[in-house]
Parts: sequence; C-alpha cells; structure tokens
Amino acid sequence: MVNLCFVNSMRSWGGAEVWMLDTAVALAERGVPTGIIAQPDSELVERARKAGVPTAAIPIRLDGAPWTVAALAAQLRRWRPQALIANLTKDLKAAGDAGRLAGVPCRLATRESDFPLKSSLVYRWYFGHVATGVLVNSEATRHTVLTSAPWLPPERVHLLYKGIELARFHPRAQAPRTGTLGFAGQLIERKGLPALMAAWEQLERMPAQPARRLLIAGEGPLRPRIEAWRAGLANPGAVELPGFVEDPVPFYHGIDALVLPSLAEGFGLVAAEAGACGVPVIATNASSLPEIVIDGDTGLLVPVDDPAALAAALARVLSDHDLAARMGAAATAHVGARFDREATLDQLLALTGAGPRGTSA
Repeated sequence: MVNLCFVNSMRSWGGAEVWMLDTAVALAERGVPTGIIAQPDSELVERARKAGVPTAAIPIRLDGAPWTVAALAAQLRRWRPQALIANLTKDLKAAGDAGRLAGVPCRLATRESDFPLKSSLVYRWYFGHVATGVLVNSEATRHTVLTSAPWLPPERVHLLYKGIELARFHPRAQAPRTGTLGFAGQLIERKGLPALMAAWEQLERMPAQPARRLLIAGEGPLRPRIEAWRAGLANPGAVELPGFVEDPVPFYHGIDALVLPSLAEGFGLVAAEAGACGVPVIATNASSLPEIVIDGDTGLLVPVDDPAALAAALARVLSDHDLAARMGAAATAHVGARFDREATLDQLLALTGAGPRGTSA
C-alpha cells in the first residue's frame, strides 16, 4: 500500500524526475509511503529501486492504450493510493483513466514547462474531467496554463514550487574568487546555450580581467556542437565540459556565479539550488526565473537571447566580488524563505490528502 503515486514515462533524467524521487524519499521519512510507476529500464526506475522506493516498471508508449490502462489500474488497486500525479500528458491519458477505474480520488496532471495547453477536445476532457486538478511549478506556468485554457477553472490549477532541501544545499563557507562561471542542465537549445557561447566569445575579447573559466555541466544533443565551438576559441582550455554532475553541491560551491540563459523554464531548479548554496544567478527574464532571481538583489536578469547583455552581466559579477557576495547571501535568504522543501511537502500532502491514513496531512 502507498499513499501517493507518481507516474512518469520519461526515460531521461531531468528536473521532474529528480523532484519525484526526492519527494518520494522525503515523504517516506515522514511515514508517508510513496510509489513510482515508470518506464522499464529508465533512470527513474533504477534510482527509485536503489533508494528503496516502492516501484513498478510499466511501459507507457501509446496515449491511453487499453492494455496500459489495464496494467496501471491493476497496480493502483494493489497500492490503493489516495492520490496520483501524472508527469506528461501521455501519462495522464493512461494513468488518469486507470486511476478512475481503481477509485483513486485525487488525480493530478503536472505542467513542468511554461508551455500553453492545447484547446483540443482531448485536452479539455483529460485536463478538465479525468484529472481532478493541475499541478504547476511556478506562477509563470500557472498564468500560461490559465491563459491558454480559459475553459479550466482557476481553482483547479494549483501552484506547488519545487522545494529545496536546505540541509543539503547549504551556503559555502567562503565565496570563491576564481573567476569561474557555471552552467548546469540539459545541453539543449531551450537552455539558451547558443547565447551563452556567443556571450563567452564577447567576454574573451573584453579587457584583461582575472583568469576566467566556464564549466558547462550536463549532457544532451548539443554537446558535439559545444565541443566544436570550444575547439575554435582563443583559449579552449578555459571551457570545461564535466558531463552530468551527480552531486551538484560541490559544483555550486566552486563557482562564482551560475548562468542560466534559458528561453523558457518551468521552475529552474538549478537556480534555486545555487541560490540556497549562496551563489548568485545570472539568468534570463523568462518564465519562472524572475520568481527565483530578484534582479540586482539575488542575481542579475538579462533579456532572452541577448549575448551582449549576458556578457555584460557576466563581466559585472566577475569584476565585483563584493556585489557577488551580497547577492549570494541574499539568494540564500530568498530561497530559504520561499522554497523550503519541508513547506512544499506540507502543501503537497494538504493538496492531495495523501498524509498518513486517516489524516489529510
């Protein structure tokens, strides 16, 4: 038996998968058993099993396929959760119907990215009737959902920020002065990496400053392009590609500032994690990022896809250590006040009714 069930058909490892596993482990520590249904051989299944989380590997390949709905319904009857949370629209189409068959009272769809909902009859049915509510991870995403789906009652769209484990993501003992900037995330176009590469070229041409270094952590389809770009730089050794970073805390503690020049973000988990670690964030004024980064206070915001503005912001933080230290301290306070994981867990249990049996939290 589990109280809350996550359904996620992604094979890759990203922010939604990190949040689901972290939440499942944290809720188990509170005495709230939480299960995960994911694709066989996916990163999420393997990590959940290693963490001791109740796990079921069920393939979800086609939208609402009857055999998938039947397999999910059978698993949900065994677990008898009070609530389920479906990651993708495909997951909602399968798990939503399965949840209705299995008698799961709370069935939430999530919107992890700041993209509009479609207005098709299929979307209206699944988001408006099969799901009992929609879970969004930022005010920006909530606005986009409600603007694109005026047929969805606002009271059914629930804001739940991604919480940060403050005991783990803690401020560094002393801010480094190494001239090191860091990016962390999937190496994809949406993360604004072309703008970052162009900004770094401009930074190289600026008057001499202390040694500069750029760490681009992550994996993705843009890696070959980034490697080719790095080879053509005047100082290719200043750019490092460490790949996926399993423990991001030492990564954050070793950089002067985090750079996140995304075109769009659902939440921007790495910006909040870095802020908790006392690292100022240079980000774009896009989607949810202004909810995490307060311009001039906890970091700097620049226009989307503006390499010149980005280069100027990078140079400003690298050249003014006192400013960087002040923004880092303010970022820690801001994340602690707004994105504490314990508070978001309380909110999740209250929303889903998935607390210990016989209670709502």
